[in-house]
Amino acid sequence: MGTGELLFLYLPLPYWAASVLLEYRHGLSRMLHPARDSGSLRNWWDVLNHLHLLDPGTARPGRKAELLPYAIYLSASMALSLSWVLGIFPLVWYYLALVQALSGLVLTAATIQYLGPPPRRPYVDVLGYPRRGSRIMHLRSRRLQEDAK
Repeated sequence: MGTGELLFLYLPLPYWAASVLLEYRHGLSRMLHPARDSGSLRNWWDVLNHLHLLDPGTARPGRKAELLPYAIYLSASMALSLSWVLGIFPLVWYYLALVQALSGLVLTAATIQYLGPPPRRPYVDVLGYPRRGSRIMHLRSRRLQEDAK
């Protein structure tokens, strides 16, 4: 068994890396320096407590609430990745690759939750030509031309 076979048939890492690169292809720098708010429940509690907006007996949220989604993602990915051990499906290469790709997508969902939504492609907010307003004006001028005939 070669390392490529071991890597692509029994580990979700190459599929996870490919899907993350595909999702963040328009902003790869976000993976090095995540541009995201530090808006966790614990940080909000610190700010609101500093501003004296909380009751004195309000307990600080635990770290468990922040890590729970990632633990769920990781356990779901591991369950998918190791499902071939149970013998649910035949050990053919395309079944193994499909299961590892699905496991990689679960890891990608965890990465998107950590890094934030993927960046939009450049110039996506630019309206295509002709714009809706110019089409409506064009219809009005066309209607006037038809009435004149």
